[in-house]
Amino acid sequence: MTLTSPSMPEIELAASAPTGDQAHVALVRSTLSSGFPWLLFPAALEQRFLTAQHEIRRQHFLISGLLALLVFNGFLYADYLMVPDAFELAVKLRVGIFTPTALLLLYLFWRSPFFTQSVAPLTVELVCMTAGLAAAVCLAFILSSTVSPYAHLYHVGFMVVIMYGNVVMRLRFWYAVVYSLALTAIHVAGVFMLPGFPERMIVPIMSLVTSTAAFTLTACYVLERDERRRYLMTERERGLIYELSDAQERLRESSRVDDLTTLYNRRHFQEQAQQMWQRAQFDRSGMAVLMLDVDHFKKFNDHYGHPAGDACLKRVASVIRAAITRHSGLVARYGGEEFIAALPGLNSDQLNALAGEIGQAVEDLNIEHAASPTASVVTASIGVVSCVATPKWTFEKLLNAADEALYHAKHEGRNRAIVQSW
Repeated sequence: MTLTSPSMPEIELAASAPTGDQAHVALVRSTLSSGFPWLLFPAALEQRFLTAQHEIRRQHFLISGLLALLVFNGFLYADYLMVPDAFELAVKLRVGIFTPTALLLLYLFWRSPFFTQSVAPLTVELVCMTAGLAAAVCLAFILSSTVSPYAHLYHVGFMVVIMYGNVVMRLRFWYAVVYSLALTAIHVAGVFMLPGFPERMIVPIMSLVTSTAAFTLTACYVLERDERRRYLMTERERGLIYELSDAQERLRESSRVDDLTTLYNRRHFQEQAQQMWQRAQFDRSGMAVLMLDVDHFKKFNDHYGHPAGDACLKRVASVIRAAITRHSGLVARYGGEEFIAALPGLNSDQLNALAGEIGQAVEDLNIEHAASPTASVVTASIGVVSCVATPKWTFEKLLNAADEALYHAKHEGRNRAIVQSW
């Protein structure tokens, strides 16, 4: 029968963090130590990082996407001033095509379960890149459709689009590199394909756009580097907290356990047995206390030595544990060669059978005891007392009665059990 928590006969000392978490914390520490100049973690850590940041990135995309859309349409005024002959086309592209598509995408990122729960983390980066490139294509299309003398100044718009992706949307650095190169290529193509582009303006305009790409990529790199470092430091701190909690739990558990036998110790037994007694009183049910003493154990120690004595107690503890466990009991090493168990709800026949089973199991260990006047092997004396937990009884009284029964078992020749019901 499986034991409930309050009556566990043995405590397995808390293991350290699960293997996966241990490996994760070790990986975090090594990554922090070695650095990540390429802004990439080892594969397992990279996936956890992207997953952990996904929801934050998604919400950032929603908010900054709305703001960017307002700015994008606000440039209609610049279209009106700089390329008036293509203003109608600009309105169609910005308001008629780009804006509805962007709003639909933002809505899906806000409400659709696919985007909020199932979509891969890096899909956000791809969507941001696509939106920025689509905006650049709109600018390029407007440039190809105008003959305005101010058209060359329109290339400044590419700077805004680059800043949108690299600074506002904060694309992951390597996505930002691809994004910036693509936008720069579109810009360069526009410079050389636009008829009548002033030669004196080629270098200044291209310098502005490429400098914007370089500076914003630098900012993008620093932002992502700091984000990744914060994540690693947070994970390391969580690992330290777990280790501290684990150490505290180990200390707490060790204060309850007998080091030699790994059974509960006397103090913890008394605390837990009192709670069992209170439950029995509430239910008006029966409870028993079993006390066991290894016969002539001092002579065993004197004859075979303390290491052999320790080994003997461990083996005796194991058979007691096995028997008590099947009856949902609480078992402990009570001191020296003495063991104790609290057993709820067993009747007299069950207690007699259990006491006989434990006594026989100890004898069947066949641990030689040449110094014993009782038998040639190690044996045990057992005292058991049970009662119904009524107000006229206390647990201390039951404990004293079991101790007295054990005394009688030893007085009557040892290697026997005295079982009484009150």
